[in-house]
Amino acid sequence: MIKEYLNKRFFSFLTLIFCSGSSLAMTLPIMSLYLMNEVHADGSQLGNFFIISAVSGIIVTQIIAKFSDSKLSRRDLMILGYSAGALTTLTYIFFPDYGIIVTAGVAFSSISMVATPQVFALAREYALLKYGDALMFTSYLRAVFSLSWVMTPPIAYVLFVDYGSRFTFMVATMIFLTGALVAFFMMPKALFKSGSEHDFEDTPSSSIGDLMDTENSNETGRNSQSEAHAEDVKGDSSSGFKNLLKSGNVMSIVFLFLAFMLLWCCNSAYLISMPVFVTREASVAGTLIDTNRLPGVMMGLAALLEIPVMIYCGGLARKIGLKTLIILCGCFGCLFYVSLSFGPISSVSLLFMQIFNAIFIGILASLGMVYMQELLPKFPGQATTLYNNSVHTGGIISGYLVSRAMSAGGTVLVFETGIVFTAIAVVLLFAVSGVGISRKD
Repeated sequence: MIKEYLNKRFFSFLTLIFCSGSSLAMTLPIMSLYLMNEVHADGSQLGNFFIISAVSGIIVTQIIAKFSDSKLSRRDLMILGYSAGALTTLTYIFFPDYGIIVTAGVAFSSISMVATPQVFALAREYALLKYGDALMFTSYLRAVFSLSWVMTPPIAYVLFVDYGSRFTFMVATMIFLTGALVAFFMMPKALFKSGSEHDFEDTPSSSIGDLMDTENSNETGRNSQSEAHAEDVKGDSSSGFKNLLKSGNVMSIVFLFLAFMLLWCCNSAYLISMPVFVTREASVAGTLIDTNRLPGVMMGLAALLEIPVMIYCGGLARKIGLKTLIILCGCFGCLFYVSLSFGPISSVSLLFMQIFNAIFIGILASLGMVYMQELLPKFPGQATTLYNNSVHTGGIISGYLVSRAMSAGGTVLVFETGIVFTAIAVVLLFAVSGVGISRKD
């Protein structure tokens, strides 16, 4: 099957998506330690940085999404995004000042977020135009993105520990610039017109898990509906509240939104605080892996384990029910944070806990959007917007949570709060009703 795709354009798309994944996986895992060790940010400033980053990212991507069709081509947006990413890491290198990072650095970082959605959008257009189908083509891209998250975090920590943050960010800069050059020389300006707002909504960019959401709806037949009704999607966005009322399932939608918000808040707070917990606060027993490198290995292992979970859970949802599987996702999340809070802390145990984490995020990322769309089958665009807003809102709250926890007593409070949040989410998920995908008889 892959043989028909073997051409320079296909490899260009693979290169671009690898640049997207590896640049993010090179910088995000070490940001907490960089801010605390080299910028000398305190716990409150650390949390505020991630709050401002999340809010700024939402605002910038929505503005660019709204005007992209009339102002810039997809190729131009890719170049803009990768170039802004390079400016972000150069800011970290040459201006390790909290005020500059939280203003100029966050602004560049927010603009860089536009690149990945445009790569997937243009890849989909190219595959539909050339092959008549985009499913397998974009699946290969998602696989490469996933592999970049398996490989890059451990490498990032090796570089960070052995060579320092400046060298690590310089490597990330070169990756961003490679993406910009490939986009400039290898990508067409446009293939055919489609709704830019839908394209931006369709591809989250915060992690391997988030990105895998974008195409998973193909497995349940929902994505074809979304593409066939692009104009309906635009209409949904303009009257979202009315659409919710028309659905007749308002309380279930509210419960599901709150549950996803809490679950994504826990995951974001974990990614922020875990490197600090492992390297600075916890007394990690065992010498299997150097403590300073352990966070990168943990992230890479979780990303690796998420891949089979995502592949398998689509079919499993039709056997045991989508609602049941999402509830299990919350239970595994709760178990993960219980293990972090009260279990023995050693390099082996922390790596073993990634099984729970991978099941938690793998199910949430691959089926979360599908679940929301099943509650709003007539309004897929609004469902996508609601789901992404739950992710973004959770990210904003996570920054506040980390800030308060580190000021009050340390990152372990983040994990203890995660137990409470995931437990509340499970209760909310039990209260959700009216989902279309159910157990196969």
